[in-house]
Amino acid sequence: MELQKRLVEPFHFSGNHVGCLLIHGFSGSPSEMRLLGERLAKLGWTVHGIRLSGHGTTPEEMAKTRWEDWTKDAVAGVAELRKTCDTVIGVGLSMGGLLALHLATLGLLDGIVTLNAPMVLADRRTRYAKLIRLFITFIGKPKSHRVAAAPESIPERFVYERIPVDGLVSLNRGIRQVRSKLSSITCPALLMQSRKDFTVNPESVQIIQEQIKHVNPIVHYWEKSGHILTLGREREEVALKVHEFLQKFTTRD
Repeated sequence: MELQKRLVEPFHFSGNHVGCLLIHGFSGSPSEMRLLGERLAKLGWTVHGIRLSGHGTTPEEMAKTRWEDWTKDAVAGVAELRKTCDTVIGVGLSMGGLLALHLATLGLLDGIVTLNAPMVLADRRTRYAKLIRLFITFIGKPKSHRVAAAPESIPERFVYERIPVDGLVSLNRGIRQVRSKLSSITCPALLMQSRKDFTVNPESVQIIQEQIKHVNPIVHYWEKSGHILTLGREREEVALKVHEFLQKFTTRD
């Protein structure tokens, strides 16, 4: 019980004037981002890992929430970091990356780091979510989505194995909304994508890159990791790549 509580709890580590807003993915929890947050905190950065509404509890609770709830959570996270940091960078995994992009379209961030952010989902069932919800309330994740690409031990993670279909419909709407506004982003960006991602179609990063090419985004592919890039076999290298990007924002010291 104590382990589960730690996995789903939001977290905060105080550091320098650059704040990192860590946002987990759809049906996931802060456990997906905690290891990255701990690594960044040790390197001196301020870190704030949020828990999105309906996550870290039960699929039934998540079914009551929508894209609008998750965007409010993300905006509140920025506001919390602005209390002590004059620079805020959004760092998001999967839907968390989509939320970081959303925040950037609103001009709320000084920089963004996306890890496997979705523009195109790999599971074909997602295309028919509106039709599916007429018959069922939840769908299970494909087995290939549940297992990370790394054969070695993976850090503990709390995630739902059943997805509320209404939530999936809302996610698809969020993807369309963000995709239509990508060209309005003006802040520096690091876009990361796993080659072995079976949840988000890897072409997603190319779509984002093309739409924000005016900010000269850095694009980095990871060859050995699955969808949960923050916990995969290249997780330590991922943290260092984020750290390298964050160093661009320390010139004000």
